[in-house]
Amino acid sequence: MRFSTIWKKLRIGSLLGQQYPGRPEPASREREAEVCALLARPPFGITDVADAALPLYDRALTHRSYTNTGEYPLAAIDDNERLEFLGNYILDFIIADHLYGEYDLPPGEMNRRLQVTRNTKLADIVLQQGLGIDSAIRRRGQVLTASIIADAFEALIGAIYLDRGLTVAREVVLAIFEGEIAECDTRRNYRGRLQEHAARENLGGIDYTFRQTGPGSCPIWAARVAVGGASLGEGEARTKQGAAMLAAKEALRRLGEE
Repeated sequence: MRFSTIWKKLRIGSLLGQQYPGRPEPASREREAEVCALLARPPFGITDVADAALPLYDRALTHRSYTNTGEYPLAAIDDNERLEFLGNYILDFIIADHLYGEYDLPPGEMNRRLQVTRNTKLADIVLQQGLGIDSAIRRRGQVLTASIIADAFEALIGAIYLDRGLTVAREVVLAIFEGEIAECDTRRNYRGRLQEHAARENLGGIDYTFRQTGPGSCPIWAARVAVGGASLGEGEARTKQGAAMLAAKEALRRLGEE
């Protein structure tokens, strides 16, 4: 399907407003609190979730092994497979649209960089960035695999799109993938460039330290980078990777390389 067609469908979905397909499933207060806490964390930063939207997010984090277990009387539980299908295309569209708009690349190169959204890579991103999705997935008698984590990630993107629209979904996706996308560009991969410069000039080891700042409902990451024991750069962003990239950029500037 052409991206223009996908875009038209996304625009129509956005204009129709918030929609929560399927019947709502009751959830415990503990589960609601768990889902809301996950959404409030960076890089999602989604608070004041409507009661009507809670089952949507709950479903996004429910593996099929958990469904139809009798946990909820008079109601079968929907799993996240339909949301995962939607989220997969939303995610690919956002990344492809960003690559097209920000990078002057041939189609083959854009396709190669789009591979950051493949399942095994998504699971790595969830775990490395500490997004918390893996610990919120409901399943029963099923080992937590990379595929299950990736599917829940995509389903959550689908749920965010349905609840908050394409603009918020784009903000969340780009906040998560900014480091991965930057690493595709040698000029914007400031961490890689700093590492190469420090090795070339024999400046010593590079050390990053991180802390969270901002309000508890939507904190941001602050990073500081030291080269050879000397603090040279700081940065703040919604993700650790983004903050580290900005800190490295400042360090390069102070070293005369940016």
